[in-house]
Amino acid sequence: MQMINRGTASVALAALILAVLGAACNGSTSSGTTNTSPIVMAELFPISGREAFVGQWFQHGAAAAVHDINNNGGVMGRPLNETLADTGGDPVDAVTAFHKLLLQNPTFMVGPSSLEIQGVVKLIDSAQLVDFMEGGTSQMDHMQYKYVFRTSASDTTLTAAMAYYAIQKGYKKAVMFFETTSDAADERDHVTKFYTANGGQILDTENLALHQSSYQTEVAKAFAFNPDVVFVKTDPQTGSTLFANMRAQGHLNVPLVSDDTGSTVDYAKAVGLDAASKYLVGVSGSPPSGPAWGHYLADYNAVWNTDKPLPLSENTYDAVVIAALAMTEAKTTDGKVWVDHILKVSNPPGTKCYIYADCVKLLNAGTKINFEGASGPDDFDQYHNTFGDWDITQFNADASSSTVVLHVPADAIAKYMAG
Repeated sequence: MQMINRGTASVALAALILAVLGAACNGSTSSGTTNTSPIVMAELFPISGREAFVGQWFQHGAAAAVHDINNNGGVMGRPLNETLADTGGDPVDAVTAFHKLLLQNPTFMVGPSSLEIQGVVKLIDSAQLVDFMEGGTSQMDHMQYKYVFRTSASDTTLTAAMAYYAIQKGYKKAVMFFETTSDAADERDHVTKFYTANGGQILDTENLALHQSSYQTEVAKAFAFNPDVVFVKTDPQTGSTLFANMRAQGHLNVPLVSDDTGSTVDYAKAVGLDAASKYLVGVSGSPPSGPAWGHYLADYNAVWNTDKPLPLSENTYDAVVIAALAMTEAKTTDGKVWVDHILKVSNPPGTKCYIYADCVKLLNAGTKINFEGASGPDDFDQYHNTFGDWDITQFNADASSSTVVLHVPADAIAKYMAG
């Protein structure tokens, strides 16, 4: 048997590993053949816990995007594979879930939500993992992270829409019920700022500890002021008790203005479907009606057998498509490289394109593109944030459908935010 020098073998092995890694980053193998191995897409979502419905929103959009991409050649001939870790909606548990995902060697990640992002955002940037977080927390309005992007609009704009609706309806005297989470406190402060700056008056604010057996005292105190409108932000469990107490005291007959939670069936059920159909409104991202939206509905229907997408699912759909286009434009799956190509495919100038397959054709022809997604323009600012219109929506009596009761354009939101 021929003996091999260990030093020589170590050098050869190291060279081989580097060659394979380099080839993997550039989409081809060391023999020059096309690399068709899957690209791992990590998903860091709250699948359990008090806001598990948020994880469902994001899962649905991501799966629809994977369906579209994989049915149109993948990313440079490579399919996307999803791998999921549950945060439980907790920033501490999100750290463990994130490290679990890293063991799968993901190329990029979608999530987490506003509930957990502060627990992991520095870890994400340190890992140099391209990430598209989902959720509107204003704590990310001026983020300075190279690898973190957001395709959902900030809650700062959402709260401006809440205030805008109340003022437009002539509701000038408000009380507030907000849960005692940092995200809710941030929303509360912004609603107060925008509402009072535009002629409204906050008569009372009740901060609700989560999941208490009764809020009778808080309800009695707030409604002693005879408000025109109630601004409310709670999870469905807390809301169920709150609204039961309001009903018992004869106050479940005043307009209720909530955030995007108010546009969910779970929250309508917490209010009571009949009362929700009369008094509850929520805020939803205003979907465009162009080719991107139509194509998204077809993809969504193909995966979920319905053309009625869950709220905000279009944001994760767009995030996955943008990632795939950036890799294609950069001709590599190396995140340290294609992170700098995200704005090149999503922002102007460039030829507008709306569907993944069409955008890929343009890129392969050497054309600069400006992807316009299902959620809107997807133009990132210097803080990696995007903006858009909002709709104020209300469910019908059995929550089988919802109606847009007011459209709030981005320019109106900008004026409210400017005071």
